[in-house]
Amino acid sequence: MRGLEQTTIEVAPGGVLPSERSVVKSQLWKENAEKFLKGEPKVLGVVQVLIALINLILGIIIMTEIIDVTSAFSVYVYAPVWGSIVFIISGSLSIAAGMRTTEVLVTTSLSFNTISSVVAAATSIIGFFSVLMSLHFTNSNPLTRGIDFLMFILNILEFCIAVSTSAFGCKAACCNTSEVVVILPPNPAVSAAATPMLLQPLAPPVYQERNVPENIYKNCI
Repeated sequence: MRGLEQTTIEVAPGGVLPSERSVVKSQLWKENAEKFLKGEPKVLGVVQVLIALINLILGIIIMTEIIDVTSAFSVYVYAPVWGSIVFIISGSLSIAAGMRTTEVLVTTSLSFNTISSVVAAATSIIGFFSVLMSLHFTNSNPLTRGIDFLMFILNILEFCIAVSTSAFGCKAACCNTSEVVVILPPNPAVSAAATPMLLQPLAPPVYQERNVPENIYKNCI
């Protein structure tokens, strides 16, 4: 048998072209944007802005009648003012990110909604103590007491909305661990040459090398 001929194996260069990298990155961001849009950021942003405006108007209404800290502690420390400003900003960014879902807007919306959730938690705590104080002091106006309690409920709603928007924004901007893309650096073409192997004929069996008398076959016949 003839020997095997020499075989050459060509290895293609590894890696991903810059254009392909941008396509992969764009595809990943498109999937992340869909995760963010599942949270309905435009709807939550509109609700957040409306609640902030209502809270601000109610605060301004009872600010004109407040006399001392016992009437409405939350209004006394201007919680409806600075709280509503933060809520309006975060809600507006959520609307913008929902209408134009870019990485910058989503990240900015996530940051402000995180701040808004902290502010909403603070205003809710202030509103809770304000309601307790208005119930303890009997000289407070019942209308002021009711408005103060309503603002406390609105602050809790603002907290829930801010946390929900932050959670979906985090899924899009931060928690992209379900998909891993490995990009190998480009390598030059490598030629791997296989060493030729010559096949030797098989040696005859041992019993074939023995001398067998010819007359043994005649006797068998």
